[in-house]
Amino acid sequence: MKRGAGFFLLSLLLLFLQVAVLPRLLPDHLKPDLLLLVVAYLGLTQNWLRGGLCSWYLGSLEDVFAGSDFGLFGITFLLIFLLVKTGAGRFNTENPLLLLLLAFFATMVKGILLSVLLLLFADAGRQWPLLLHIILPEAVLNTFFALLFLCCLPRRHGEGRSRRQSLSRGFSL
Repeated sequence: MKRGAGFFLLSLLLLFLQVAVLPRLLPDHLKPDLLLLVVAYLGLTQNWLRGGLCSWYLGSLEDVFAGSDFGLFGITFLLIFLLVKTGAGRFNTENPLLLLLLAFFATMVKGILLSVLLLLFADAGRQWPLLLHIILPEAVLNTFFALLFLCCLPRRHGEGRSRRQSLSRGFSL
């Protein structure tokens, strides 16, 4: 129960940073997606059910504040979680650099998925070319924030300052 409440508070804090704080500090065309970083992290560390539900929750939370079609980010985040979880067995999830690569590629996949979903299900008109135009700058910015995220993860017990952090020990639900 405590971990679930902690996750809920963390997601609200990240959403507040993403919606209220960072837009005042960064130019209009640069907007990081902090909740996407958590979804990528969940794909590496959580089981299918818990991680899937949390990813859908994070996407739905972003849907509320995005002002787009409801469910668009929910399904996108869930699909990204499923892709990361499917591929996580092929990589060394103990390597913290994996989160940096995932931040970059998950942002690219998010932009492509949003474009495809808008083309298929919404009266998007000319919105999808705008999404494709901002994918690369957002991917670079998300990678930078993933690096900051890695710096905030707690270290494993008994691990020295010079050793790398472990993704699987940093955050659990």
